[in-house]
Amino acid sequence: MRRPHDASDGDEDRGYPSSSAVNGAGDEEEERRQAARTPGKDGPVDALWRWRSQSLSEIVLSWSVDQILDKDLLRDKVSKIPETFSSIEQYMTSYFGPLLEEVRGDMCSSMEDISNAPYADLLSVNSMRKGKGSYEISLGRWRGTSHGCGIDNYKPKSADVLLISETKPANQSDILKQSKSCVIVWVSKVNGNKMTVKASQLMETGAQGGERRPIGANKYDKLYAECLDKSWEMLDQEAMASKCRNSSVHRNVWKESHKVEKRSDVHGRNEKETGESKRWSFYAMYLTNMVTYDRVWVVLRRGLTMDSKIIHSMLGRNNYALGHCKHCVNKSHDEIKGDLCDFKLNDSQLDAVASCILASECTHRSSMGLVWGPPGTGKTTTVAVMLQMLLMKEQRTLACAPTNMAVLQVASRLLELIGDFSLRHNYSLGDIILFGNKDRLQIGKLLSEIYLDDRVQKLLSSFNRQHGWKHCVDSVVTFLKNCNSRYRMSVDIQQGSSDARDLTFKKYFTSRFSTLADGLVRCIDTFYDHLPRSSLGKNFDKMMFVKRLLDKLQQSLSADDVSDELLFTIFNPADEVPDSSGSHDDLIDDEDDFHDCKISLDSPLDIKSLCIKILMSLSNMRLPCEDNELSIRDLCLKHAKLIFCTASSSFELFRLQSVRPISILVIDEAAQLKECESLVPLLLQGIEHVLLIGDENQLSSLVKSKIAKDADFGRSLYQRLCTMGYSKHLLEVQYRMHPSISKFPNSNFYDNRISDGPIVRQEDYAKSYLPGPIYGAYSFIHIDNDMEMLDSLGQSSKNMAEVAVAANIVERLAKECTEKRQRTSVGIISPYTAQVIALQDRLGRKFEKHDFLSVTVKSIDGFQGGEEDIILISTVRSNKDGKVGFLSDSGRINVALTRAKYCLWILGNGTTLLASNSIWADLVRDSKRRRCFFDAFKDKDLAEVVMFATKPEQWNRREQVKQRALSILLVRHVVTSLIVCDCFLFLFNKTIKSESYNYLLHLYTLHMVIFYVYSRIHI
Repeated sequence: MRRPHDASDGDEDRGYPSSSAVNGAGDEEEERRQAARTPGKDGPVDALWRWRSQSLSEIVLSWSVDQILDKDLLRDKVSKIPETFSSIEQYMTSYFGPLLEEVRGDMCSSMEDISNAPYADLLSVNSMRKGKGSYEISLGRWRGTSHGCGIDNYKPKSADVLLISETKPANQSDILKQSKSCVIVWVSKVNGNKMTVKASQLMETGAQGGERRPIGANKYDKLYAECLDKSWEMLDQEAMASKCRNSSVHRNVWKESHKVEKRSDVHGRNEKETGESKRWSFYAMYLTNMVTYDRVWVVLRRGLTMDSKIIHSMLGRNNYALGHCKHCVNKSHDEIKGDLCDFKLNDSQLDAVASCILASECTHRSSMGLVWGPPGTGKTTTVAVMLQMLLMKEQRTLACAPTNMAVLQVASRLLELIGDFSLRHNYSLGDIILFGNKDRLQIGKLLSEIYLDDRVQKLLSSFNRQHGWKHCVDSVVTFLKNCNSRYRMSVDIQQGSSDARDLTFKKYFTSRFSTLADGLVRCIDTFYDHLPRSSLGKNFDKMMFVKRLLDKLQQSLSADDVSDELLFTIFNPADEVPDSSGSHDDLIDDEDDFHDCKISLDSPLDIKSLCIKILMSLSNMRLPCEDNELSIRDLCLKHAKLIFCTASSSFELFRLQSVRPISILVIDEAAQLKECESLVPLLLQGIEHVLLIGDENQLSSLVKSKIAKDADFGRSLYQRLCTMGYSKHLLEVQYRMHPSISKFPNSNFYDNRISDGPIVRQEDYAKSYLPGPIYGAYSFIHIDNDMEMLDSLGQSSKNMAEVAVAANIVERLAKECTEKRQRTSVGIISPYTAQVIALQDRLGRKFEKHDFLSVTVKSIDGFQGGEEDIILISTVRSNKDGKVGFLSDSGRINVALTRAKYCLWILGNGTTLLASNSIWADLVRDSKRRRCFFDAFKDKDLAEVVMFATKPEQWNRREQVKQRALSILLVRHVVTSLIVCDCFLFLFNKTIKSESYNYLLHLYTLHMVIFYVYSRIHI
């Protein structure tokens, strides 16, 4: 066996007579590439068959650094993804090439920006017995910066890909210079600062600061090299016998064995030349995480052998959109709309929800529903209502989104909508689950109730055998049966003390029963809030009934008119039984008796007897899982009726064998999710109905490789179905933006099909935060400057004039909001990372704890789905040619223009944007036509700020003149004060007391010293 092919090692380096060298056709790398382009050798079809049997880690680790940086490596393997497909096989395999190209592009992008990558010292490398190419490595503290921000919080995770090199490269050129010695590793397991990795080639074992040893000196490496030598001898004999010197297997093994030998020789030669051994020192640099890529790759390969009805329904142009099935006899569309009247939805929202609910009840065919939700149209509320209706109908549903933020928004809105979980419903809080990476999820108090990791910890204590459910039930049963004897025992123990004389039976019962009952009630509440109802069956109702019985018993026996004699009667010793751990093991669950007992009970004795009976039955109840985290986690996921997670995280559900499969999939922000990524939840067993909610006029998914982008790899399933003519339910009323803000996006992106809701049309919705028409609801602030520049890496643009203006506006807003005591949220958006960093640096952290102003600075991509009271957009670009780059992306423009509620202020160079011939030119013309175009130089405050940013020398001279004038005025004031003080002393020195005279004399002297020093400095 050999390691994956390393194209950077040529045959001429080993002296092996390759066929290309014999024929004079060039080195092995050129031959390999030529073979990939030649049909019959390793063309696209051959590559597809080879990729079917390989994991993503095997493919990635087969690439050398030179290959990763080669943008043409997979060009001939990538074909444009069609709109329709003839088979599931064609559908799945059409994503193979583009996905691998995107993986390569992602790694290449990280290497190009390697100077900003997190890095750590490699402390040690040890070979592992199991698994060829597997190592255990130990790393130091991670350091470095990422896009201008500290990454001290970076933590390695499984499926991270790292670059190992002897020196820390500063750029891509440095990587290419040492490409043959660089190693790509795939992290398999992380345990603190140690991790198990798979490497792209043999790694040099050792520890930091130790002597370097040639590869193969390690005992495991030696065994590996010996196996290669033996394999070579056997293959050489076969080759001699068959006269086939050019056997590919023979040549590969030959190269591996001589590679080890060559490295050892080079190492030994270097030691002889330098006279001493080189010290062991390496660095590890983070490139990217492959979790999502790996999950998609696994699903694509798995999909080749699956026969999914929902996948079949979306291959061609068969429009399986939401509609009434002629075979179904369920409620009509209007009847379902009637059930939704309590949710206060508008007509378009009602139509969308009713159609989706109606389609989900059909068992005769699969359906694919699309809901078009423009910004501010109540999309999140519509999805939340839809999910609650599915919960009430006991439909197992998976709710996904591309990002954690989108998932949290829908989950939060659902919990707010549900409010009180009543027993009259067929679900409880435990039927809803949110799971995902806690480091990336910002779980608040509300969402903590449904977050899986927190839920598992709460259930773990209730399932504990020592102090959990079983212990609490047995304790209450034993106490109710033997209360009298327990009381006498307690009195005997405290015999002679004052506590014993004061301890009445009622006091003892009240305090002790309250403690035991509270513990049991906590367990019942935990089960009710965190266990799916179906996991406990009818025992769920029993628990709630027992909870009411305990409460009623406690209230009735704690009343003032209850005497000790009555308590002794209720807890008659004749009815007591001795303590025994097995006293009620043989009791059975009598469901009929339980239902007969659901009547109003007034007698404490009857309540006690019934409580004991039901508790003994529950004591024998078999808990649905063991008291370990994994089994509890699986239990919750198997039985939950509604699961929230990202599309990628839904991969975890493949390993579960659910009692009842998930039948409905709801994907929010579906237009932002690559179609191949949506296959992860789509291929879950049992999915029959899919609801996609999104807006193709906003941001699409990010694709880093241009080749993959040209192949439509970033296209979403939502977008493809829209292109194929699937019908969509449009949400037609927006409730976020002031009409002045919504006017331009509505006319340019939605053909004026969106109407303003009654709330935003009210007069009091218009707010004034700063004086002057320039700070109205909608304005374009023209800043004529030539401050556009690239960052230090030459990759992103920034404009310091716009940074200064934005900072000035925010500072004035902070002052105004404080004076008016008006809480306000401000968002500053820019499409360029360098501008976002410059704005963050300028504003610093001064507004983090401001009482009345919250400030958020993000890129346009980071603001999708968010909203603020005031939005400032920094367009950055300012040049004579009208070049705006990817700023012209209509999806980005739409997102940026639709985040504000009350005020939208756009900062930019109107001349540049007008010359761009993009939608920005239309926006500038529209602002001029609506008289919302303002020149920053005509505003006194902004003019000074822009001058300071654009002409710092002139500003500094002006400031010096101002300071000199102020100094002269101050000196005159001091002189006048001193003269008055002198006259005062002269006139009254004979009439005042000596102590006062000394004090004034001292003050006079101090003033003279200050005057002298100040005049020497400034005059």
